Amino acid sequence: MNLGSSFEVGHGNEHNSLTHLTYQETTQLVADRLRSSTPSLGWRSSAASRNPEWSPPPERTNGYLLVRCNGGLNQQRGAICNAVLAARIMNATLVLPALDTNSFWHDKSGFSGIYDVRHFITSLANDVKVVTTLPLVGVVYKQHRRIKPFQLRPPRNALPNWYETVALAKMKEHGAILLSPFSHRLAEELDNLDYQRLRCRVNYHALRFREDVMSLSSKIVARLRAEGQFLAIHLRFEMDMLAFAGCTDIFTVAEQAMLVKYRMENFAEKTLHYTDRRLIGKCPLTPEEVGLILRALGYDNSTHIYIAAGIFGGTARCNNICIYVYVYVHIFFQRRHIWR
Repeated sequence: MNLGSSFEVGHGNEHNSLTHLTYQETTQLVADRLRSSTPSLGWRSSAASRNPEWSPPPERTNGYLLVRCNGGLNQQRGAICNAVLAARIMNATLVLPALDTNSFWHDKSGFSGIYDVRHFITSLANDVKVVTTLPLVGVVYKQHRRIKPFQLRPPRNALPNWYETVALAKMKEHGAILLSPFSHRLAEELDNLDYQRLRCRVNYHALRFREDVMSLSSKIVARLRAEGQFLAIHLRFEMDMLAFAGCTDIFTVAEQAMLVKYRMENFAEKTLHYTDRRLIGKCPLTPEEVGLILRALGYDNSTHIYIAAGIFGGTARCNNICIYVYVYVHIFFQRRHIWR
């Protein structure tokens, strides 16, 4: 096993002694090194400090910004970072972003059910104003009425100029705007470094999971580790991902019909050809292919591999894994075992 030069620096005698270790001892040594912290080498957090010229948000803003995030939790997390930046660009008050709760996973948690709201608001106090709901503007038929936001569909990867002109004009006109959908609706590469630092502050500092979420996740990881060293893999081989990518030809006729139907109901109409999509890397690897890659990397049937989320195709697809790569890869689907 080639351990690389990182194991030679400062450990001259150790590298020579590695040849006398057993495979299990060498594997454990590599695992321990990978888990240990490394020197910063001069790098520092992009969000470590604000520019002295970065002023706090004014008491009076131009209006309220609402966004409806969509996609998986990771995409929605990115959308939250963009929402904070968009609010800063427009000098707007951000209402807690609405998460996608009605698509594939049917998760009703919402922002407050996942993240620490108080920490989110206070940690961004010097960047943008954040509120939990729109303010009340009056009473109609004995019912409190809130501002009705004007809905806009932002262009994909919009530049800050779109927010400073089109979106801001509608905000000033209506008092509040709702941007939906809001996945990848603000350009990722921006020349303004302070804008990029703000994104980092949101992602790595402001977005903190609730205490109960952290507690439960710690218990799950502890129980996984109790079984020994393990891998957790998200194959992205689920109905929504496959339908979005247009990767249908490898499935049965009935499964293809399910994917086509899901795509028509949830995504924009577009003609997609499986072979073309796969050749340019737009289709996720099949579970069988992932198994072969893991085997090529040296993982054998003593490795515990936990599959995150699900696998479209159900039992049949799992059987294919067993037939093709189960002799090499040990896969656990016993979710209930983890929760006990």
